[in-house]
Amino acid sequence: MTKQILIIAILLGLSALCFSQAGKLGYVNTDRLLLDSNEAAEVARLFALDKQNWTSQIKTLDDEIKQMERDFEIRKLTMNDATKREKLGLIDTKKADAGRLLEEFFGDNGKAEQRYRELIDPLTKKIHDLIKKTAEDEKYTMIFDISMGSVLYAAPSIDITEQILQELNKDTVKPTEPAPTDPGFSPPPPPADIKPPEDYKEPEKF
Repeated sequence: MTKQILIIAILLGLSALCFSQAGKLGYVNTDRLLLDSNEAAEVARLFALDKQNWTSQIKTLDDEIKQMERDFEIRKLTMNDATKREKLGLIDTKKADAGRLLEEFFGDNGKAEQRYRELIDPLTKKIHDLIKKTAEDEKYTMIFDISMGSVLYAAPSIDITEQILQELNKDTVKPTEPAPTDPGFSPPPPPADIKPPEDYKEPEKF
């Protein structure tokens, strides 16, 4: 609470300073820029394609493990102890491979997170550069980002989100092909939310 009060006090102080110097204020909603921009739609489409590929590879291994387990259950009564140990060892090795692949794709700093950053970083830099250019060209003293949640009130007349969005979408085309398995486009998730397929469960060892 004390931190929030301090932030509000700082913002009010900065606003008062800007107005006292006849400053020009504006604000943008970067969440909307990421939601409605053509390039964000393309990022979502490409990321979904990659995730579909990773999920497919994990599912293939999972299906192989289940088949191996079924075969073992059917034939174990006819196996000697050495053969049983061998078959169970092969199953455990395949499970370990699946676990490593899951971590490689969806673990901390895994391929999903790296790919997300690779796709989204150029767009976030472009948005930042557009906002900075607009501020310099149109002599703004300060531009706030209301999506950060620290602005209590801002008049719609100083909202420049649409202006930035139009500039962002200039010379770009929104993908006409939706992302696989998705009903429509949405921004890719932040790294903390990148997860393996919901229906995938790492097999238990014998």
